[in-house]
Amino acid sequence: MPATVKKKQLTPVPVRFGREERGLFRLLQARATASDRSLSGQLKHYARLAIIAEDNPDLPLSMIHGILEAKAELRAGLGQPYQWGVIEPPA
Repeated sequence: MPATVKKKQLTPVPVRFGREERGLFRLLQARATASDRSLSGQLKHYARLAIIAEDNPDLPLSMIHGILEAKAELRAGLGQPYQWGVIEPPA
């Protein structure tokens, strides 16, 4: 009889905000709502951006956002091959 394999689940990590960080907490809640994310999702998003920004200090945040957006579009099947040397006339 084969042994069952259990997937290791990640343990939730509590994040505490003190009284002096109440403004930060409210700002995170507002940004999460505006981005249609949960508070946890917003914290993960900011952590991901911070890691990328620290690893690539020469890249502006707008470029990091563009790269992440392009990767998501590629995963969604929206990628198109780049045609080198082809210049489209302005419309």
